[in-house]
Amino acid sequence: MSPTSDLDTSPRPWVASALAPFQQQLVQLTRPGETASLAIITDTHYKAGFDPTFYGINGLQHTKEFVADVASQPGVDAYAHLGDLIDGSEPAPVSIAHLQDCVAAFQQPLNKPFYIAKGNHDDNDKFDEHQTVRRASFTANTFNDIVLAADYKQPALQRFSQKYGVAWLDVGPVRFLFINTSDVPYELNRFGIKKYDVKLNLAVRTGQVAEIAQILQMSDNKSIIVCGHGNLLKANHKDGLHYNGRTLHELFRAFNLHARGQVNNHAKKADFQIDMPFDFTHIRNARITAYVCGHRHIEQTFLDHDIRYLLLNCSALMGKGHQLTTGYNARWDRRYGETTEYAGYTLVADPAQGRLAVLGYGAATPLREFSMWFPKK
Repeated sequence: MSPTSDLDTSPRPWVASALAPFQQQLVQLTRPGETASLAIITDTHYKAGFDPTFYGINGLQHTKEFVADVASQPGVDAYAHLGDLIDGSEPAPVSIAHLQDCVAAFQQPLNKPFYIAKGNHDDNDKFDEHQTVRRASFTANTFNDIVLAADYKQPALQRFSQKYGVAWLDVGPVRFLFINTSDVPYELNRFGIKKYDVKLNLAVRTGQVAEIAQILQMSDNKSIIVCGHGNLLKANHKDGLHYNGRTLHELFRAFNLHARGQVNNHAKKADFQIDMPFDFTHIRNARITAYVCGHRHIEQTFLDHDIRYLLLNCSALMGKGHQLTTGYNARWDRRYGETTEYAGYTLVADPAQGRLAVLGYGAATPLREFSMWFPKK
């Protein structure tokens, strides 16, 4: 039984009413069969108990409302959670129940594919770090067995393996490519303490990068939007991950240039070394156009060469007076029971208009539009 089973987390009627303008604008922007749309929520940081100004059961409530009132809309082709489903600060049985709650909320019978990414809080390391002996409270496969297993059960979600958290989904000429930025080795010392704290080590490793390259090699005639939890780059164009964010970004640039070469990152730690060839010279009529993520609890966009980065705000309630609240969320002055309590988005790629629309609700910019490359017919 979930620790929050005695608290009502069902979708609230007032939220459905508040989202009506968002839904109407979504209708105006989408044309089923012509546009490609992905509804996104990220960083819900669900934890037990009610808190009117910060993380709590509202994380699960936001997830349920997102599915009921956003993902369910006729113009939405697929939906995603980009990680940090849970805060990861509670004992393992509680956090496991929270992951199960989030997956159950996503598995509503919408007859649409979904993807749930792994965030840096989803391995429960925040709980571990506050224990006298920091033994791992999750096993190597806890998240995979609950969350990735649900992702990979869906026939519409394509993948080469179930090892890395990589998958893709095609909607017309648009390919949504999902990656795992918490790709960190699970290694314990003799005391059961992790070598790497997942919360503090965002990374991609060689197996995942090889699988991503394999997907890209069969991406002719696609405009590709990559989605993950952490940002590969920062706005100053420095590495956004602890390991291999820039390396993966440069592979994406090589794809856009139809280049061939060798990835060799010369990483100091053997766990994160990458040494592999790539060849995109045969690619025709394809480009990686955007990278979309959460993690930073802000809203931000920037270009690195021809790849647009879109950082999306957290759905988790971040009240003004908390130490962890970002300046971006403090400016929203977010409060429980008001429309700023939650946040979410829908991306709408429109080939006819050559446009990517980012439609937001709650503590998010209502509408941003960017030019977007699409394959020539």
